[in-house]
Amino acid sequence: MTKLLSLLTAFWLISLVSRAQSFRFRASVDTVQQSGFQRILLPPDVLGRLNSNLTDIRLYDNQEQEVPYLLTRQQPTLTAPFIDYEIISQKSQPNVATTLIIRNQTNDRINSLGIILKNTNVGKKARLSGSADARNWYAIDNAIWLGPAQTSQNTTDTKLLHFPLSDYGYYRLEINDSLSAPLNILKVGNYRPTTIAGTYSVITDLRISQRDSSDKHTYIHLTRNNPARFDKLTLWIPSATPFRRRAEVGLFVIQRSKRGRKTSRFEVVHSFDLRSADSNVVYLPGMKAKELYIVIANKDSPPLPVGDVRAYQLTAYLLANLTADKAYHVGFSSDNIPAPAYDLTPFRANLPANLPIIGTNRVTNYLVTDYTGVILRPGNLLIWLALGIVLIVLGFLSYRMLRDMGKLPS
Repeated sequence: MTKLLSLLTAFWLISLVSRAQSFRFRASVDTVQQSGFQRILLPPDVLGRLNSNLTDIRLYDNQEQEVPYLLTRQQPTLTAPFIDYEIISQKSQPNVATTLIIRNQTNDRINSLGIILKNTNVGKKARLSGSADARNWYAIDNAIWLGPAQTSQNTTDTKLLHFPLSDYGYYRLEINDSLSAPLNILKVGNYRPTTIAGTYSVITDLRISQRDSSDKHTYIHLTRNNPARFDKLTLWIPSATPFRRRAEVGLFVIQRSKRGRKTSRFEVVHSFDLRSADSNVVYLPGMKAKELYIVIANKDSPPLPVGDVRAYQLTAYLLANLTADKAYHVGFSSDNIPAPAYDLTPFRANLPANLPIIGTNRVTNYLVTDYTGVILRPGNLLIWLALGIVLIVLGFLSYRMLRDMGKLPS
């Protein structure tokens, strides 16, 4: 029994130490003013230390209880909403044809039409004409096939008709009904791809230096003390003359040969053109680094005066349900830790968009080593006290075991 208790106690100690060793850094969260869901803004010093999948971060309260969260990054997204076109007329002649006159009020150049219709297992031939005034019609495609349209989830389906690129204001669709009853067409329109811009936060504490080299290149060096996740750069070049030059963003990588010789190689992450007629915004693939270079090829032109360079990260939040006046902190930076699985995850779409925003404080080391070499969570008096009690119990049990074995006097 004594041995079993000792083993259990040892395993408990190991689990405490293992949990403490799981994260390298921590940052306390600002005080919550009102209970409810909050957005915890992740600064560059936190986001730059996470792994590539952003799975190695956890939120804890002052009792070291894990708090469920949702991590969001406000990345650029591409949407394609359905734009309804006006149906000027829709006439059906039994056993002959259905004719629709459609107005493209967007004036976009299009090469497809979307038709929303009731489910059907019938296919039909159709032809499409275009007109600028809805009176004089010109052929676009005489061999359109409207295949069967049916889904198991809805009672309607969308069929896309593809044809040569056209800019007519009006379209006439004639559907052959000679072999079956007409189709029940509800809407006609098109999908318009729309890009929703991402939201970015400035990467602070950035140092910038410029060197115009004799090799006809300008080297701009961006550095900071801690790693950050570079998602966007903006360059301001106050040049009075027009310019267009090739530029590259990347890092110098040190390579060692078999004989131990070190060589430097520039590893390109992104290439772009610097132009006087452009805003010179550079989007990067989430480059995680403490430094990076922008190399501008000047050729035989004089170096450009680079006035300013700014770096940005995609704004990232932890969404969590927090209690007012309760202390919280985040632990982060750990190797190969998977993403957490919380009950909160499926309800992401139900949370309001404009939740209160709170920040985090200075990043510190998560682990502290005392003079005995035992790694503990800083500031957790309960664990310190528990460890002390366990050590006393272990000492007492060891003493009793040795005495029962006759190694010590009674």
